[in-house]
Amino acid sequence: MACCYSSCGNTSASDLKRCGGCREVRYCSSRCQKLDWPSHVFDCKAGKPICTVYYLVRDMKNETRINHGFDKGDRMLGAESLRPICQLYHQLVGILADPYADLRRWKKEGMLVDGIKQVFARILPHRRGTHYRWFLEHQYVFDGSPADEGMVARQAQVRRETWTRAAWLYAGGSSSDPMNTIYGHMAWLAQRSGHKLSCLLFVSYILDHDRPSPKLVMWLTFGFIAGHEPDILRCYTELLERCTFEEICEAYETSSIPALFARHGVMEVDRDRDRYYALFADVMSGSPTTFKYIYELDPRAESRPLGISPCLVQCVIDDYGYRNCKKDEEWKLLDELYTQLFMKHEVDPLALHDACLQGELLQFAKGFMKLSPWTATYTRLLKNMYPLPDCKELMYVV
Repeated sequence: MACCYSSCGNTSASDLKRCGGCREVRYCSSRCQKLDWPSHVFDCKAGKPICTVYYLVRDMKNETRINHGFDKGDRMLGAESLRPICQLYHQLVGILADPYADLRRWKKEGMLVDGIKQVFARILPHRRGTHYRWFLEHQYVFDGSPADEGMVARQAQVRRETWTRAAWLYAGGSSSDPMNTIYGHMAWLAQRSGHKLSCLLFVSYILDHDRPSPKLVMWLTFGFIAGHEPDILRCYTELLERCTFEEICEAYETSSIPALFARHGVMEVDRDRDRYYALFADVMSGSPTTFKYIYELDPRAESRPLGISPCLVQCVIDDYGYRNCKKDEEWKLLDELYTQLFMKHEVDPLALHDACLQGELLQFAKGFMKLSPWTATYTRLLKNMYPLPDCKELMYVV
């Protein structure tokens, strides 16, 4: 029987536990039950009061955004489009006798735009609001057609230029400088001061209230690989309000970002987050140039996929079992092992690093997952050269 959490991936668990509420669905762990609760709560507590936050989470999932224009509006027109869309639906829900049935029928029949027009045609013009005028100018957002990728690209370009200019001003540039001057200076920085350019680009992400994609090396070099990304983003946002661009550049180049956080009081450690902050401090202790091999192995870093990818550095191949593989199937077994350890069991990378140094990868893996029916294969694959006398670190240079 499979775990009822759809993203679990455990399709043959033997010790599933029933939900204590409905006594119908089963989970392989309390973690899976907790992660599935925002969806399961509507079945488990059917007919009973449910905290409105669960409705918020459910209704803001991608299906709702895509089906009712939010996603298309955001992609083509930017985040400022979300306000008039929300206002439009808010007024519709207040007018329609059965908004659930009407909106569902309009969407199913492909007449959402016509349905909205018919409703507002019955309202006096002065009571329609500016959001309806916005709707008339942007009807294509609601027509169900794919987003105009050319317009999406132009919107992305506008957004990129907006926040690049904001970062330029934060770094001491002039508001009168045209974009070609800014880009020219960035090209110059790429040749003379790569770390300063990285800081400038990173600041543009933070000012945009965004974090770098895992596909970018900045996701590693600024510590987001440690997890608790919203907290780290918040800390950087507060840091920009309290220090100068030069301070950030100096701290980045000298591997002392955590000390800069502490100096400006933007990272509050508590018991629930101690592990993540310790991991963040470890990542940043060598950033932006030197990192433990374990971070190269982490499958969350999409720019460094696992397995037979040439992106894996040779030392990772040597130390984490890949050098023992005799065929592609064994590479895949190791990929699955490390992916399960990181993604499902959320192991502490530093603990896995220590296990590697002690030559105890097999014992470490057994502590989190069943290796049968490939126990013998994993026993052979997870052997490495360690422990070695006086070996304390396994590091690579970016």
